Amino acid sequence: MPRMPARPGTRTLLHALGRRLPRTRGAMAVAGLGHEVVVDRDRWGIPHIEADDDADAWFSLGFCHGQDRSFQLELIARAGRGRLAELLGPGALPIDRLSLTLGFRRLSQAQVRTLDADVLATITAYVAGINAARTSARRPHELVLLRAQPSAWTVEDVLAFDGLQSLALGGSWDSDLARLAILDADGPEALAAVEPPYAAWQPAVTPTGGLAGMPVARLADDLSRLRDLVGASGGSNAWAVAGPRTASGAPILANDPHLGPTIPPPWYLAHLRTPRWEIAGASFVGGPAFPTGTNGHAAWGITAGCTDSSDLFWEELSADGRTARGPDGPEPVERIVESIPVRGAPAVVEEVLITRRGPILTAVLGSGLSRALSIKATWLEPRPVRGFLGAQLARDFETFRDAFRSWPGPSLNVVYADVRGHVGWQLVGTLPRRRSGSGMLPAPAWEVGWEDEHLPFDDLPWVLDPPAGFVVSANNAPRVDDASAPYLGADWLDGYRAARITEVLTDRTGWDVNGSMHLQVDSFSVPWRELRDLVLAAAPDDPLVDLLRDWDGNVSATSAAASVYELFVSELACALGRDEAPNAWRWAVGGGFGRSVPRTSFGARTVSRLVDRLRAGRGIERIPIALAAVGATLREHHGPDPAEWEWGRVRPLRLLHPLGVRRPLDRLFNVGPLSIGGDANTPAQAGVLPLSPLANPAAIANQRTVIDLGDPERSRFVLAGGQSGNPLSPHYADLVEHWRRGEGVPIAWSRSAVNAARVDRLVLRPG
Repeated sequence: MPRMPARPGTRTLLHALGRRLPRTRGAMAVAGLGHEVVVDRDRWGIPHIEADDDADAWFSLGFCHGQDRSFQLELIARAGRGRLAELLGPGALPIDRLSLTLGFRRLSQAQVRTLDADVLATITAYVAGINAARTSARRPHELVLLRAQPSAWTVEDVLAFDGLQSLALGGSWDSDLARLAILDADGPEALAAVEPPYAAWQPAVTPTGGLAGMPVARLADDLSRLRDLVGASGGSNAWAVAGPRTASGAPILANDPHLGPTIPPPWYLAHLRTPRWEIAGASFVGGPAFPTGTNGHAAWGITAGCTDSSDLFWEELSADGRTARGPDGPEPVERIVESIPVRGAPAVVEEVLITRRGPILTAVLGSGLSRALSIKATWLEPRPVRGFLGAQLARDFETFRDAFRSWPGPSLNVVYADVRGHVGWQLVGTLPRRRSGSGMLPAPAWEVGWEDEHLPFDDLPWVLDPPAGFVVSANNAPRVDDASAPYLGADWLDGYRAARITEVLTDRTGWDVNGSMHLQVDSFSVPWRELRDLVLAAAPDDPLVDLLRDWDGNVSATSAAASVYELFVSELACALGRDEAPNAWRWAVGGGFGRSVPRTSFGARTVSRLVDRLRAGRGIERIPIALAAVGATLREHHGPDPAEWEWGRVRPLRLLHPLGVRRPLDRLFNVGPLSIGGDANTPAQAGVLPLSPLANPAAIANQRTVIDLGDPERSRFVLAGGQSGNPLSPHYADLVEHWRRGEGVPIAWSRSAVNAARVDRLVLRPG
């Protein structure tokens, strides 16, 4: 198991606290259970839950989450409540301030009243299971070290966590901030120069392989509206292949969502069975849902939708801050005083101002922006939710997609396949209808706004059984841009991953689980194929060019040329950014706003923007300069021998625990360094930050899944970590090597397979 070497003293400290492993054998009485439940666990700690009804099944999933991820759940709950600093100290204040400003706790309290009875019952049962585990087990090591007690979960905590996920994946508000900062600092010409258009050649989800087309003049409209007012004008892969293109004749679905490199991962593998339904796959810790999974009839997976479900508004407040200028004159501003407890320091009192658009963000951004900016988002509205909470009952595409008519959570691409041979895709998430503009820049609160009714679900794009025989989603544009179609957004990620996956899927048939897993860790760089001739011609005498000339374009862990390429792209992108936006160039390549928003998705298309510039002849003269800088960096930090420049060595992966940010706890909780390949634009995701290309990867595939609907037993699943959040558990990182090698493990499906895989059995009884 790859781990950082622990100092004997710190490892002894954990052992002195006891292993604190959950009970996984025998029988246990737990309060809140209706009937007896059997929980079998396999050699990787994956639970197989056999329950008599829905409530007991979801209770038991919550119980397993609580047993294995107690500290993770504590952090999730506190983040939604705005109470992390009470546990972790002043360093967590920015997260609390943002959470309380956006009001996730307030939203969840209102949202509970909108839930259908069956959805409320599911969440209530799940929460009861978490709390039963909390009261029946010893505190996790982290809480003992922090001298803190776990807190009880509530239904509101589940809903608040959904709000936090919506913020993380919810559209382009951070890009809007970056646009405004660039506009302020360097003017409209600079913004137009660095604006990352979704290149016309890059693929859309539908039609499969179709080109996205040029953007429909949306930025120009917003620039013209703001010119007089201001004095100037944060992936995943999923695909489904139909039976005629697979070895088994049944569809295969593959999914690898990309999030930050954390340990434990946010995902938890499980299998639930009741007399009415069963489901297996990757659940998301903090909720009773399987965003990636199968129910035996259908399979599904997700990628971030990257749609524009939020807008920023420029607010004009009265001198006393009690009113804001609205379309019809002064409007009252709600003022809420929040007291934030801080560990080891006095409480911080925060005043939250809320206009009719939404909460004012400016105070928490640390951005230096002079205007009051409010945010309005569909995911900040109390609306009913269903979506994945009904997936276990879906038997066909229509009933599956219907569940997402109630989905105010994060915008997602949901890829689908079923045993009848169908493959499909649906964009989900509530989107606004704007009266004017497109929301790509903050708009004046008194001039524009949203329609009362949001975009109807039936206006969101979807596809079933495309002629290509497969569907691909990789955070690329959901459909070819069309001015007559409803506006969905403009801040898609680069389409290189989608292009590579589409290219490989098109080239062959006979797809199986092993081939699909191999594609998930494909590290070929499509951008290098576009840049190669330009770079080699511009700097023929540079000593690094020999490495690049012989490079096959694979960003593999053992490639020195990959290191040269990655540093070169970052160096040149930053150099051209400085030329075009000298005061705001850091925002142009993804720099953020203070500790609350350390980076933005505006830089997510840095590479395609660079390719477009060079292909247009802009910046060619800077190629030799950038290569020289890269050579100097590598020689200074890694020696003169290119054999020491392997990408996995100069930029290794570390899986980071929330307490691993400080020594000596990093040696107790973090995992790594791990030698891995890939970058942000290869199917093998290992995101590179242009401002710090050798920093820990910004995102990885925390879990990978390949589901064969011809035989669930052939399906494979893996986590970048393990099932447990306990550093002394054998399941803390026992899946890491499988993950690093691009392999997976089965989740037994049939009763006979579950019995064969069982190493532990725990019987839960009503108590």
